[in-house]
Amino acid sequence: MAITTIVFDMGGVLVDFDAKRSLSTHFAPEYHDLINEKTFASETWKLMDKGDFEVEEAIRIMCRELPAEFHEEVSKMILDHEGEMPPIAEMYPIVKTLKENGYRIYLLSNCPSWFDEFKKSVPAFDFFDGFIISAKYNLIKPGKEIFSVLFNEFSLDASECFFIDDSPANVATANDLGMTAHCFSKYKVNELIDALRGAGIL
Repeated sequence: MAITTIVFDMGGVLVDFDAKRSLSTHFAPEYHDLINEKTFASETWKLMDKGDFEVEEAIRIMCRELPAEFHEEVSKMILDHEGEMPPIAEMYPIVKTLKENGYRIYLLSNCPSWFDEFKKSVPAFDFFDGFIISAKYNLIKPGKEIFSVLFNEFSLDASECFFIDDSPANVATANDLGMTAHCFSKYKVNELIDALRGAGIL
């Protein structure tokens, strides 16, 4: 079947979410591993994305595992959505061109409940037809259930979808479900363009 629909991940694809950069901005190098373990790499972070915790509650839980001297800066790092996750500029013309060529465009992202306020800061979202955000459904990738929500919510046929994500596990799930999928690197936009063309996408 011909591809009619493009499904994007957000962090690492449309916006530059880089945990290492955030840690370097806010903390001395000797604290990076500890703070990463208790924040970005923590189970609490996953549950925040899943919607089990609101962001403020998740921050309190994370900070319990860290010395008090880090609490204020950890909160700043997590709450500054726009500063920590600027749009990847090279992706805007790709999204715009896809939309102009008639493709349906959706977002499928593991993201906390602050997405609605954040999306105004990403110009490419003006071209999107819909958004599936993990916290709103209490489901996260790479689980198949959130992909089913995407298909059902927007009446999509997996075989007509091209999925773009920076996580190999998420790409593997997409492939298992019958989507065409590309594992994206923000430094290799030309590889994405080649993959789109290879799938017959204008």
